[in-house]
Amino acid sequence: MAATLTSPPARPYIGLLAMYGRTFTVANQITTLRLIFVPLFAILVINGRYAGALVVLAAAATSDVVDGFVARWFHQQSSLGIALDPIADKLLMTTAYLVLSFRGALPWWLTFVVLSRDAGIVVTALLISLVSGYRPFPPTLLGKACTAAQVAAVLAAVSQRAHMAMATPGVLRAFIDLAGVLTVVSGIHYLIIGRQRFDQRPEGSASAK
Repeated sequence: MAATLTSPPARPYIGLLAMYGRTFTVANQITTLRLIFVPLFAILVINGRYAGALVVLAAAATSDVVDGFVARWFHQQSSLGIALDPIADKLLMTTAYLVLSFRGALPWWLTFVVLSRDAGIVVTALLISLVSGYRPFPPTLLGKACTAAQVAAVLAAVSQRAHMAMATPGVLRAFIDLAGVLTVVSGIHYLIIGRQRFDQRPEGSASAK
């Protein structure tokens, strides 16, 4: 009697496809696309193609808005997206400051201040998590203003090198100074918040009100 060949159950494969669909949502795919803009932007700036770099920045900003809208509208919020979105933004900004300083479009002191602030926040958050357990570290209003000023400085620098009419040396200098001041002030503010989080008792223990 011939043995009957049976196909393996499809249920594990269906489960994998469902997991893939929940993880690699449309919103997350758009965020991943923004990661591709990072090396593209760096190559364009290094080669002096600032008009193209400006287009890449515009596309990155558009994708940042679109992926958030898609995630909310289609209920595609995920832990991967929550982690990936700020990583993509920070990688782009870090790369922008480094390559623009390398090309002389932004001063190195500003890049040092910006990167030092980000590194300080990351180290502080890690220390708090290790010593006192996880503590929420949401962006403050001052932090958001700092980020906006940093982005504006990058846009002004690229726009000036692309010979845009509105990007005068005075405008660029104003955004550089504003970004520098807000970066230092917000960095100090986050250190104060970090100290408060550090002094909080771990979850599960009684806390004074």
